[in-house]
Amino acid sequence: MSLNTVNIPEQSAMVSEEIFLKTELEAGISPDNKEFMNLAFGLVNDLKSLPVKSVMDYGAGTGAYAEAFHVSGYEVTIWEKFKAHKEYLSNRLPHLKISDKPITTDLMLFIEVAEHMTDKELDKLFKAIQPQYILFSSTSERTVWDAAWGHINVKEQPEWVELFEKKGYRLVRDTNVPTSWSKLFEKK
Repeated sequence: MSLNTVNIPEQSAMVSEEIFLKTELEAGISPDNKEFMNLAFGLVNDLKSLPVKSVMDYGAGTGAYAEAFHVSGYEVTIWEKFKAHKEYLSNRLPHLKISDKPITTDLMLFIEVAEHMTDKELDKLFKAIQPQYILFSSTSERTVWDAAWGHINVKEQPEWVELFEKKGYRLVRDTNVPTSWSKLFEKK
């Protein structure tokens, strides 16, 4: 199931964090979905050649990516904004460390989060932490649902690359895991 086929609130209504979590789980974005976990382990496999020991999953959602890295032997920390997701993570994946603030690690997973942040919030994040690598994914597709889902900062892919360049990161490569628009950045 995809987000396109689940019951989505009216486009003018802002989706609550509880509905956001429920929709993710109904769409199979969960550590309980074997197919989604195969995608998460595919990401781990794609990045296994990096000299990385610690990982922060920034905006971890349901924690599937964090769980895949944890199971694969990495030191994993989660930062999550939404209370509903934090409660889910605490109950479902209690072995994962949830931090009350972002921390610098070797690798930051920054998957489908930046479109929910203003440029000012992105500036603040990059002033606070400096991971060596960032696995980044943010769609450039604009939809009628953007406002409801909190997509306040949708950029074209070259714009994201330019933003990361300004923050001191160079594009290492495009990758197709976990999305076709995923990118790996490295601190210059």
